[in-house]
Amino acid sequence: MKYNNILIIDGSGRKNGYTKKLIEFFESNVECENVVRFEAYKEKLEFCDGCNFCEENEHCKYNDLDLFFKEFENADLIVFASPVYNGTFSAPLKALIDRFQPYYTYFYKHNKKQKIEKTRKAILIASSGRAGEKPLAFMEEQLKFAFSILNIEFVGSALCNFTDTNANVKKAETEIIGILERMDLQ
Repeated sequence: MKYNNILIIDGSGRKNGYTKKLIEFFESNVECENVVRFEAYKEKLEFCDGCNFCEENEHCKYNDLDLFFKEFENADLIVFASPVYNGTFSAPLKALIDRFQPYYTYFYKHNKKQKIEKTRKAILIASSGRAGEKPLAFMEEQLKFAFSILNIEFVGSALCNFTDTNANVKKAETEIIGILERMDLQ
């Protein structure tokens, strides 16, 4: 598969944090001309309030993410990048995932037909102050659940753990390189 468009969904608020460093490492090692980064902390995201507007209209009542959703639907590869906060994604990234609700309602309203016909792939890059393996597994499961109606295949994850004491950056970089090699992106 050719990856013409990569969307990096950056869920980190720290300018020089480990998640940003891993994103930069990914970008410097990937061969793709069109890489777009969406920085969730810089956006003023509305939260999904469960109003059911999308059930009748097939889109959200808020238009704050219209450009994002165009990039999201166009992407061949989507990179979710987040520090681990309380065992899961950062708040803006979780809020963004919640806003996928119009895709869910479309899927179930149209007899489980994918709204996005194009098959895409996704990876997860995370950083954790402690060990982080259990939260990473939980985050992977959350994404896989969301991906089940988004026509996205989960490819793998990379974790930089122990960032509070002795960050294991090399381990995460090795995992990123392994994912890129498996996907023929290097």
